[in-house]
Amino acid sequence: MLAAWERLSPVYQAHHEFSTDDISYGPWAPLERDLQLLGDVTGRRVLELGCGGGQCCIAFARRGAIVTGVDFSTAQLAYARELAADENVSVRFMQARVEEMSALAPDSYDLVFSVNTFTYIAAAAACLAECCRLLAPRGRLVFALDHPLRQCFLDPGLSGLDDEWSIVPVRSYFDEGWHGWRWPGSNIVLQSYHRTIGQWVDLVVGAGLQLLRIVEPLPPADLLDDILPEDGAQAPLRLIPHTVIFMAQKG
Repeated sequence: MLAAWERLSPVYQAHHEFSTDDISYGPWAPLERDLQLLGDVTGRRVLELGCGGGQCCIAFARRGAIVTGVDFSTAQLAYARELAADENVSVRFMQARVEEMSALAPDSYDLVFSVNTFTYIAAAAACLAECCRLLAPRGRLVFALDHPLRQCFLDPGLSGLDDEWSIVPVRSYFDEGWHGWRWPGSNIVLQSYHRTIGQWVDLVVGAGLQLLRIVEPLPPADLLDDILPEDGAQAPLRLIPHTVIFMAQKG
């Protein structure tokens, strides 16, 4: 998996072109300025897990947070450090796996934040236990994922592992385990893990955290109109959630 991300990093960053102007919950979700989930982060100690190219870290720092970004990819972290330097923003970046971050002290963060990372983690329980360990009392965990329901409508293409949209379910929502898929237009194969909403709730509570909210935001209208236009064959996919955001608190 690490080797795949080292190769994918430049393609991934060029494809998404994430902005550093605001905090993102993923390509299918509104930005923080619209959702208003985090409140004032001035002076708060923020840890982003799976920080990738560092765009959200920079956005947090611009809002006055004290930010640490963690990723396991050398290529992604190199991109993040260069971007932060170019934008003259102070962020601490470190290389680690999110299931084991022993270099970080317990109770040392007010907010642990992550977007579209936890679905790549086989040992999700260990990852969430680390989140609980690192949070200060009353600190919050906020993580966003591709909604597990949308996985039911992604069908492996006949030509290989590239996922293609289907307007009817082609996978069971209840099928657990990993799913291999290829980044479009490349030979880079990634592996993600399917878990239901209920399983994520059990994992969060099992880690010793109190679940506060589950947010299922409507995708931005311009994105829907571009990718799933109302007069297109895949318009029914406008009717399902594409992102889920979990908000939890430590004790």
